Amino acid sequence: MKISVLGLGYVGAVSCGCMAKLGHTVIGVDVVQDKIDLINQGLSPLIEAGLEDLLSQATAKGQLSATTDIESAVKQCDAAMLCVGTPSTASGGVNASHLEAVCEQIGGVLAKSDQEFFVVLTRSTSLPPVHHRLIQVLEKTSGRKLGQGFGYVCHPEFLREGTAVEDFHNPPKIVFGASDPRSEAVCKQLYPGIDAPTFFVPTDVAAMVKYADNCFHAVKVAFGNEIGTACKQMGVDSHAVMDVFCEDRKLNISPKYLRPGFAFGGSCLPKDLRAMLDHARQAAVNMPMLTGVVASNQELVGQFLKRVASPDRPAVGIVGLAFKEGTDDVRESPMVAVVEHLYGKGHPLRVYDEHLAMQKLMGSNRRFALAAIPHLEQMLSRDLQAVIDASGVLIVYHKLQPKVWESVTLKPGLRIIDLARVEALEKHPGYEGLHW
Repeated sequence: MKISVLGLGYVGAVSCGCMAKLGHTVIGVDVVQDKIDLINQGLSPLIEAGLEDLLSQATAKGQLSATTDIESAVKQCDAAMLCVGTPSTASGGVNASHLEAVCEQIGGVLAKSDQEFFVVLTRSTSLPPVHHRLIQVLEKTSGRKLGQGFGYVCHPEFLREGTAVEDFHNPPKIVFGASDPRSEAVCKQLYPGIDAPTFFVPTDVAAMVKYADNCFHAVKVAFGNEIGTACKQMGVDSHAVMDVFCEDRKLNISPKYLRPGFAFGGSCLPKDLRAMLDHARQAAVNMPMLTGVVASNQELVGQFLKRVASPDRPAVGIVGLAFKEGTDDVRESPMVAVVEHLYGKGHPLRVYDEHLAMQKLMGSNRRFALAAIPHLEQMLSRDLQAVIDASGVLIVYHKLQPKVWESVTLKPGLRIIDLARVEALEKHPGYEGLHW
């Protein structure tokens, strides 16, 4: 393929050298003449292990050249990779002015071009609304329609400075958010010989994957450092602690607990988090991230209650009260707080939990349940259909087995708020997912 790479910073320069190595003919484009001159001489405009060798080989073979002339580059190529900068605005947002300017230029070229179809792949990190604007700019300036005269792909990069060449050839994943089948076909030709999990997803999903990655990486750094701070204060070797922590691939370094859902609860997480924060306060150790975890959890419950409660006080059915499905442990279950609040606001309530029976609750579990919900026994029902029939709003906290949902009838007009992502419920007209 013939590919133009617009923007010759870290991502762009690495893309030029590596795409040429894969056999593509590449034209690099930048407004800085010094970068153009260096690349045309086979030299790297930045320090990055292994990059200069790739650039030298590519220019020597005639597979790579660079120019400031974007029109010439676009006319010669099948696709353009946008690798221009997206710096922060004063408020911390994405400054997409460079991206928009480049898209205006591409659109202007396409308006005069006889190229039947051209694909724009954006590698610059941008939030979904930015991608929507870029598509609008391309349509307006080119006079073409998305998916007809041009295609658009959100194609996030996962390159770390210092190991970018290695990361390019051995990526953790390859993600394409393509607008149409023709653009997908181009994407499938980009990385011959590179074996990595590849995902074709909607454009918005592709954009958010990159942000989810980087936010999580930041969270991991902050978490490790806060645990280190607490360990240091108590005279504990934090590296020894985290060495053991990282060996747990079942729960700690795994997909567990990373699916969006409702607030955490139970007998362990809230209690142990409070203990850590209480010790930190007594020792005058500031742990803002872990403190924020408590606030975030409370905020999630508060926002959900605003979504459910209403002045007309509809009857509410709760599917699942225990903090975790498959148990009868209601201690610090977030749904207990929901029931408390809605009952206090005057909503009639019915609760279905297949594992919960008042006569079997014992010890601290029973004390917690009755202290929070004195009338719990009157609310509980063993009949899911009866709970559904008595409700105007159904809150689904436990997923249940598919056969259970197949056995009930959902009445017209029922509002369902799903906290567990139950596929069997998604087609109901009154369905609402919590975060989806």
